[in-house]
Amino acid sequence: MTVTTAGARMPGLDQTAVRRVNTSVVLRALAAHEDDVTLQLLVAGTALSRRTVELILTDLVAAGWVREAAAESDGRAGRPARRFRFAAERNVVAAVRIDTHLAHAIVADLHGRILGRAERRLGDDYFEPMRAVGHAAAAVRAAIDDAGVPVQRLRAGGAAAGGVLDPDTGTVRRLVHAPRWTGFGLADALAAELGVPWVADNDANLAALAEFRRGAAVGRRHIAWLIHGQRTGAGFIVGGELHRGADGAAGELIESRVLGLARNSDQIIGRLTSPLDSERAQALAAVAAAQDGDAEAHAGAVELAVQIADVIEVIAWIIAPELVVLGGGLEAGSELLIPLIRARLRELGAPELELAPTSIGADAPIIGAMHQALDRIDAELYGPVVAEHRPTTTQEHAR
Repeated sequence: MTVTTAGARMPGLDQTAVRRVNTSVVLRALAAHEDDVTLQLLVAGTALSRRTVELILTDLVAAGWVREAAAESDGRAGRPARRFRFAAERNVVAAVRIDTHLAHAIVADLHGRILGRAERRLGDDYFEPMRAVGHAAAAVRAAIDDAGVPVQRLRAGGAAAGGVLDPDTGTVRRLVHAPRWTGFGLADALAAELGVPWVADNDANLAALAEFRRGAAVGRRHIAWLIHGQRTGAGFIVGGELHRGADGAAGELIESRVLGLARNSDQIIGRLTSPLDSERAQALAAVAAAQDGDAEAHAGAVELAVQIADVIEVIAWIIAPELVVLGGGLEAGSELLIPLIRARLRELGAPELELAPTSIGADAPIIGAMHQALDRIDAELYGPVVAEHRPTTTQEHAR
């Protein structure tokens, strides 16, 4: 990673400000790597002098942002290369997903590695927003305990929820079947409970963001993430940016009377998207039966595939994604469903596009919420310099 800087000294400018910028450059360069980074690589990547980088690293080590690895000789003559590592666990972020039955929370370090998890059952409290938030906050605290980090390290949080949310305020504008949520400030309520800033967005939007950042859609610029069955919704990445529409309602397909995507509880394979373990088990059994040649189960799969394909055909002509990711549970039946969906799309004469199951799975919305929390504190942590590449994660510590 190369970032542009004016150098260690800039005549006519406040040298304290220059030092802050240079520190930001070094810190960002370190944060872009999960493993140890040599001093030589940092000097080359930041375009700063070796002496400037050494002085900044000394301060960052003293402040706890960076750790210097013990020197290891490679057997060649000369002093071993000095190696440094960004202390990604120095601060953590939280993310929580609130659905009709469960509040599921994770805690992650600044590289996005999951350190702890917890969940709380909601029951009827889901329909009372403040009670649901209380359960969500309890899940976050339990996830912090599971991570084994002090609560003081928590810097920000991101929430994934159903319905139309204002992305600027984290307020629920509208939620089908749960009118008490309308007008509720979800982000503000979580911030009041947990004492750090929170952001909140629609769960399908965040699932699309997660697939774009680290899932099946990495490297794509126009994608859709889709769930349909007992739950219906879509999230869109257009031109490399999350597309919410003018009021955040983009993707709320269930509210379209023309599409007619009402809750589909009688479709057994559609129960792949159910939040209930028992219903998902029924759906998986039906998928297996269809794959084994059961005519009735196969007919049900065709019915669901036609519904999904009809939605994709509309999205294909409006958004024109290069890839549609099936998630929210549909991935468990993707080997059966995707060929049937493709056949229906060919029949409709839909534009060419790729279909793929989520590579993240059920975690997609909460991983997207985690990324929003990390984005929320980016400048606060690393300073104003924008690097060419954000820190990336090669693996996740699943718990």
